[in-house]
Amino acid sequence: MPITGATQPPPTEIAGVPLKVFSFEIGGRTWNVHAAEDHASLLAVSDDFVAFPFGLLLWESACALAQALTEDKDGFAGQSVLELGAGVGLPGIVARHLDADPVRQTDHISQALELCRLNAAANGVSGIELALANWDAWNDSRSYDLIIGSDVIYERQAHAPLAAILERNLAPDGRALFADPGRQDTPLFRQQMIERGWQVSSTAYPALSMFPSGPEVVTVDIIEVRR
Repeated sequence: MPITGATQPPPTEIAGVPLKVFSFEIGGRTWNVHAAEDHASLLAVSDDFVAFPFGLLLWESACALAQALTEDKDGFAGQSVLELGAGVGLPGIVARHLDADPVRQTDHISQALELCRLNAAANGVSGIELALANWDAWNDSRSYDLIIGSDVIYERQAHAPLAAILERNLAPDGRALFADPGRQDTPLFRQQMIERGWQVSSTAYPALSMFPSGPEVVTVDIIEVRR
């Protein structure tokens, strides 16, 4: 897999949001992820965004999904991967590190994609396609072996667009993996997918909290969806 490195010092902020580098072990190597320092730093600039930019934070769900990818017994070499709501990009970057190809990361805010690009370079990973995307005006017709997303199914208004994307873009033998820390509307998504004829299962993963005010460990469900 091609390897690249940053050619200049990484930025210390993005769109006025101070960045912090989070370092941790996943899959036998160290990952360094640039993300918003905390909620307060986002609140200070939230008026500059159409919606609150939660995606600029590194969430436990992203870490748990990345861990799940490294533990997958079948591997991802040569598999096509689509990441929805990529945020700071960790799961998609890990998938590319595991030789998935192609990998396409999408988000609805450009600053998140800037962080995806920054974090890929910071971890020596290249060859990822980045694209702005709106789930309600989806225009990608490609088929993917794996569709992934972390913290993307917690709002019920997102369930129908996400289901439509799976119908349109998931390969016949493909699967989707969604990471969620047990948010209120997640069971509704699971039930709706089952009613649509999909197979749904889940595995619980412990993840260290990214936020000092919360519990030390957060339980994240990795929800697998198949046709």
